[in-house]
Amino acid sequence: MKLIFPVFILLFWGCEKKIDVDLNETNPVIVIEGTLSDNPNLACVKISNTTSYYSSEPAEMLAGATVKITDEEGREFELIENNGQYLNNSIIPDANCQYRLSVTMGENVYESVSKMHRTVFIDSMAVALNEDYSVFQEGYNVYLYFHDPPGENNYYRLKMFLNGEEEDAPEDFIFFDDNNTNGKFVELRIRRKTYEVGDTVTYQLQTLDKAAYEYFSAVSELIDENSAVSASPANPNPNFSNGALGYFSAYSCDEKTIVIQSKIKSLK
Repeated sequence: MKLIFPVFILLFWGCEKKIDVDLNETNPVIVIEGTLSDNPNLACVKISNTTSYYSSEPAEMLAGATVKITDEEGREFELIENNGQYLNNSIIPDANCQYRLSVTMGENVYESVSKMHRTVFIDSMAVALNEDYSVFQEGYNVYLYFHDPPGENNYYRLKMFLNGEEEDAPEDFIFFDDNNTNGKFVELRIRRKTYEVGDTVTYQLQTLDKAAYEYFSAVSELIDENSAVSASPANPNPNFSNGALGYFSAYSCDEKTIVIQSKIKSLK
């Protein structure tokens, strides 16, 4: 018999300490947003300058940088600029390997490291009619089940896709750790998120390193209903050298998809 430890996410999971926020009204600073994923194998880096907290204009992507990722064995991979992003899909990441991102802009070099942890696989998904009508809208909840690896600290990000489109509203910026579920079988349900019959729902479970988790968790504290998910306007817990804002995250991930049907129970 499996012991299930439910995790009900109502709002954001964030750091316990409060972050002092610099709204960056003047003196723009370089912002680097870098990821290396094993599913699919893709490195992606975006480079911009900070913008005013109150600006409604998106940050302009910066061109002309030299962007490289190096693994622990010294193998170097260059990312090629494409429509404002720097990309490389030839890197095959290894679990428990540390990667270094290097960005050169003119005479300035910015570096960050991130360790890719082993993939935590989704065991199954299930659907049930939402019974919390008094608080949330009528519809169906999706449940996610997975085994948290014992004996290690794990940090997660949950990304959700509805009918092929990423759900990226501020309230969909979700992170959590295994402080209360280490080594246990976890049931994850986001009670405020409901779906309709016919919807195709994909959940992606990303396993992060601690530095990326702390960065994203702190950013989630800064998000409100009128702000976007972005490295601007502030940068809590930066993991870049030379004063750059932003983050570099090498993460592993697994995902599953379920279609909401009448009388549907689970997907193994």
